[in-house]
Formats: sequence, C-alpha cells, structure tokens
Amino acid sequence: MIQFLSSSNTEKLADTERHLDVAKGHSFRAQDNTDELKKLNRSIFIPVISFNKDKKRAAQDAKLLARYDEERGERERAMMDVRESQNRLGRATTYGDEEDEEGIGRGRFKSADQLAARKDTRKRYQFEATASDDELEDELDDNLDELSRATKSLNILGKAMGQELDNQNTRIGRIDDKSIALDNRVHSNTMAVSNF
Repeated sequence: MIQFLSSSNTEKLADTERHLDVAKGHSFRAQDNTDELKKLNRSIFIPVISFNKDKKRAAQDAKLLARYDEERGERERAMMDVRESQNRLGRATTYGDEEDEEGIGRGRFKSADQLAARKDTRKRYQFEATASDDELEDELDDNLDELSRATKSLNILGKAMGQELDNQNTRIGRIDDKSIALDNRVHSNTMAVSNF
C-alpha cells in the first residue's frame, strides 16, 4: 500500500511536469506564430525584403531542432525519475524476502543444521535442559528473529519513503519554476497578440 501511494504520487507529479512541458512547447509555437502574424499584418505599403533566406531558414530549423531536443530531454528525465522511484520503492518493499546474509531462512523455517547449531549454543547457558525449555527458547528465538526482520524492514521502508519525499519535493520545486516561467511566457504572448 505504501508503494502504491508513493508511486502514484510520483506518477501524478511526473504527469503534471509532462503537461507543463507540453504547454511550454505550445507556448513557444504560439510565440513563433505571433511573430509570423506580425510580419503578415504589416502594411501592404511596406515591402518585406529578406536577404539570406536560406541562412534564416537554416537558423529557424536549428532553433526548432534545439527546442525539440530540450523537450525530449525533459521528458526522458521525468520518466527516469519515475523509474528510479519505482525501483527504489520496489527494493524497499521486498527487503528481507530472501535469506539473511548468514544463510538464516525467514521465520520458523530453519534447516536441521541451523536448529542443531542453535541448541548447541544454548546448552552452554542452560542448567537443566528440558524439552519444554527448548521449545520455549526456540519460540522466543523465532519471535525475536521475526521482530528483528520486521524492524529492519520498517527502517528500510521509512528511509525509502523519506528519500521519495525528498525527490518529490525537488520535483514540486521544478514544477513551480516551470509553471511560473510558463505563466510569464503565456502572458507575454497574450500581450503581443493584443498589441496588433
């Protein structure tokens, strides 16, 4: 559930950022169209003579290509952030599913060798070992192992959630900067169109 909520928030933020990037591209095209309209709305008595048409066209094409490359880079960065978020949360939620580094299995499913080693270790500290004492000690050991694994898992989840929140805060800052820049660009395009 934690993974679903955080991943969902990250994806929503990525969608918001993507929509802002698309709107930025549209505002650039609107600015280009506004400039073209200004040229076309000149008086018919003022001739438009352009020298070096090929150079100007090549410069315009280079400008459009650079803009497209920038938009593609922003889209790729947003998708990489989502993938990294999903990977990070996936690693955190699956932590502890495999065997420990010492080869100890999860929960009460230990091999016969592991159980024998545990009994041998315990014999040093017991005065009179009975079967009920061994069962009680085994149950206590198993419960402590499960509690330790659960605590480690919660620790990893908490750290992953903290890192995810830090990344989301960074993304929210980027979204804020992009929305302010887009608002300014839309306002200047509106003012330019209204001045015809």
